[in-house]
Amino acid sequence: MQTIELHYITWACECANWATVSDIAKYYDNVGDTLADLSIFIEPADTSIILPDTICYNGDIVRFTGQFYMDKGYPKNFKSDQRPEKASVFRYTEYKIIKSNHREFINDKDK
Repeated sequence: MQTIELHYITWACECANWATVSDIAKYYDNVGDTLADLSIFIEPADTSIILPDTICYNGDIVRFTGQFYMDKGYPKNFKSDQRPEKASVFRYTEYKIIKSNHREFINDKDK
């Protein structure tokens, strides 16, 4: 089991959309990796810990506890017509919301 802090990234696809701060820094430092290649899918261990609808806005930060699957793939029950690339999947057993941009998004829509 491990605890990781992930930042949500809004893509124009159904790709893996969570990344660590260090992976985001690698991307901005042009170390050779693309951020999409470093991004992670998340998967709740059970339905009682699904993230609320107020999460999954660009820049949201969540601390997850769980573990990675051995191989790249897709979260359970993942469905997409887009055929995104496989990615690391982190199966979490608990989470803590560090930052939610839900209010900013809602307020921007009212302007």
